[in-house]
Amino acid sequence: MGFKYSGSYCGRNIEKIYQKAVQHGRAPSLFEAVTTLQKASHVLIITGFFVLHQKGAEGPHGDLGGCETDGPLGALAVLRALCARGVRASLFCDVHNGPVIKKAYDSMMEHFREADEGFWSRLQSHSRCLPFVSAEKPLPEAAKAEVGDKEMSTLEERSWCLSARLGDALRDAWGDNAGRVDALLSLERLGAPYRNIRGRDIGQHTEPIDCLYPLVECGINEECRAALAEMPTAPFRRLAHVAEDAKTLGVGDGGNEVGMGRVVSVPGCSELRPDGAAFAPLASNGCVRSCDNAVLGTVSNWAGSAIEAACHVLWPAQVDYVPKMRSIGSSVEENLLRAIMAKPTVAVDGSHNDRAMSVDGMNFEPHHRELYDYLWHLAGVTAAATAKRPRIEV
Repeated sequence: MGFKYSGSYCGRNIEKIYQKAVQHGRAPSLFEAVTTLQKASHVLIITGFFVLHQKGAEGPHGDLGGCETDGPLGALAVLRALCARGVRASLFCDVHNGPVIKKAYDSMMEHFREADEGFWSRLQSHSRCLPFVSAEKPLPEAAKAEVGDKEMSTLEERSWCLSARLGDALRDAWGDNAGRVDALLSLERLGAPYRNIRGRDIGQHTEPIDCLYPLVECGINEECRAALAEMPTAPFRRLAHVAEDAKTLGVGDGGNEVGMGRVVSVPGCSELRPDGAAFAPLASNGCVRSCDNAVLGTVSNWAGSAIEAACHVLWPAQVDYVPKMRSIGSSVEENLLRAIMAKPTVAVDGSHNDRAMSVDGMNFEPHHRELYDYLWHLAGVTAAATAKRPRIEV
């Protein structure tokens, strides 16, 4: 049994990546993801996939564009689940995607302030939307102390800049209570070689936060992987206020996202591509960054909500916000999507940037609403009486 609009319905073929990962002993697992998060005390949640389009505000390089609609909602779903269980959650914001991510976070906080004051207080105490960070010159003093006069590539220099500023952002947000990040969760975040679904290099518009993630050993984009092997992760983590042994989770729907190297590097994946001649095979854009636990979804937002629902089933909450949140069906997700797509932030559907209330080429109604209702039905949570029944295929 499966959801009608999943997998090949929307031409992403994520189930083929999943099947090959299972065949080679790297099965993505919600259970393992939740188990990893249970051991964490401070999780850095990373999202934001920049899309070039003419409706956006002027970006850091004079480009027009903004954050994709897939990512922020799923990231906030994970953030809610963590905070409800006493785990601190920091939401990464860069200068490209930060305006949309902050708008989503602020809109979520406003919703719970009015609808569930108890959980709003928990979100205030256990979460932070971090200050925007940049990977551009000049090199911060903390980074200079690490690298000295070393000759560096542009990407390595940007990675040092970003790591130093992330460490500052964490300390600014949490003060003396910062504590090192001991788990990283990336959801719908482009990773090296920084090529989008069409194979276009958008590294200039992507801050290299994936420098905190391990590399695959082999199997995908070997030239890129070999170049990055000269940039060990441990020094970047130290500077970024991340524990050197921090666990890593990756959530994606295409294979070019941070952490997806764990699954796309298995034999037979490199030739896979989404439906359509304009789209690139994973041999071109498959991410070379791996992770400890991978979670795949037809839409990354859906995978983030699946983690939230799995936490509800597997991990008792200190503050049970779910019944009240679901009493109004999927209105939280709908309202957050509407907020980030409005001016001035103007998040867009990464597949069709002219569509309203759409993620990954599918309108919120009926596709996304029915998925959220179906997901929480599987988790044993009754949706609002007015919620529409999910469509499934057997």
